[in-house]
Amino acid sequence: MTPGVDLRLALPAATAWLAAAVCCGLAPSTTVVVIVVVAVAMTAAASGRRLVVAAVCIGALLGAASAALHVAQLRSGPVAALARDAHPRADLVLTLVRDPTSRRDAHGRSYVLVDATVTKVGRHPARSPVLVIAHGGGWLDLLPGQRVRVNARLAPPRTGDDIAAVVLPRGRPVPVRQPPWWQRVAGVMRGRLRAACARLPPDERGLVPGLVVGDVSRMPPSLTDAFRVSGLTHLNAVSGENCAIVLATVGALLRRTPLRRGARIAVAAASLAAFVVLARPSPSVLRAATMGGAALLAMSVGRRAQPVPLLAAAVLLLVLTNPFLGRSVGFALSVVATAAIVLLASRWADLLSRRMPRWLALAVAVPAAAQVACTPLLVLVFGQATPWAVPANLLAAPAVGPATVAGIFTAVVAAVSPAMGALLAWTAALPAAWLALVARSMAALPGASARWPAGATGVGLLALVAGTVLVMYVAARRLSLRRAMLETWPR
Repeated sequence: MTPGVDLRLALPAATAWLAAAVCCGLAPSTTVVVIVVVAVAMTAAASGRRLVVAAVCIGALLGAASAALHVAQLRSGPVAALARDAHPRADLVLTLVRDPTSRRDAHGRSYVLVDATVTKVGRHPARSPVLVIAHGGGWLDLLPGQRVRVNARLAPPRTGDDIAAVVLPRGRPVPVRQPPWWQRVAGVMRGRLRAACARLPPDERGLVPGLVVGDVSRMPPSLTDAFRVSGLTHLNAVSGENCAIVLATVGALLRRTPLRRGARIAVAAASLAAFVVLARPSPSVLRAATMGGAALLAMSVGRRAQPVPLLAAAVLLLVLTNPFLGRSVGFALSVVATAAIVLLASRWADLLSRRMPRWLALAVAVPAAAQVACTPLLVLVFGQATPWAVPANLLAAPAVGPATVAGIFTAVVAAVSPAMGALLAWTAALPAAWLALVARSMAALPGASARWPAGATGVGLLALVAGTVLVMYVAARRLSLRRAMLETWPR
């Protein structure tokens, strides 16, 4: 165990994550066999007082059990039955879970993707998550929490998908119930933020909403590619950094008020919850918000939160609540990057601070640790290696906080006064312009857009390159030490 780091909860969290990811692709009957085997191993480990093995087995048992329950629920009920039927067309009532998104197929035809929950099939109640693929109009103006009625054909999902069916509606959706008030407020704020940024230059117009609430609908495709190639995509996918900025800003404002500690913590928690609703609960946002909530809870009882147990608790809670998060690449990247920053960044900064100021060492170590940890996963899934990611993040770091804070204030002010919001948007546009410049400049450098083999082949090649670089570095260090010794040796 790493000295000074509490890893007791990390082991069961990691095995729960792994078990959930594997068992979500298995039949419930197969997962039951896995559960029995793990339970026997756990009993044997506990009786032999092998506590580490027992903790690993407990995590695997919890993850497998959660996956079995969720998969069984997806495969039961009227929605899954209709999807397996030969004539699966029905009248459905849907409740939207996320904002509809517009896409284009290989032939250039547009369609809309909607994550939703079926609450009624005909006259029968249901509760099944589905993916709606709509080619008609009337979807893009809907909000999360809104209920609509459609006539649709149902198709079975792929094995391992976290849905009960694919819904292919015919015609436009018919609204049945308005979304909750908080979703209407969030929808107004997102819309007003887009409107406030409408007069900004094209890059800033699309980037500011992306930095604040993850809305990248207006980002120019060339800028999206530049962010991906330069390793800055995480900036416009709302993540832990955004949640940390929100909590830090709210905390700084609350310190100037006469509120007591409990009231300040309650306001900070409410602000975090409001930001999650505004930015939408993506896997990375859920991970960061859960960690932030756990930290606030620890503060409320007078205890100092440790980052590794917080991360482990967040992973365990989220994976047990929704085991299909174990298969989410976004969730994996968020967790791996956070773990690397927590475990490696400080030590790397200590080493670098021997040759540079401490603040600069931290600025280099944080993106370097995150990039080193995430690169194998990026290569495995996407075949993407970003050689200029560390200098790009180093150059971008000073502008991220100001752009995000100014963008949040723009969204709040624009909801009340669109004219004032439009003026305030220019304060967010200035740091956003720097981020766009960094992304485009780094993407234009040699080797930035070079493709890498995906899958195990790419990871193996990456390990070979990394090992070669490490051997060359060690050899160069030894050679320089020998030369130094020869120069100082008495003649």
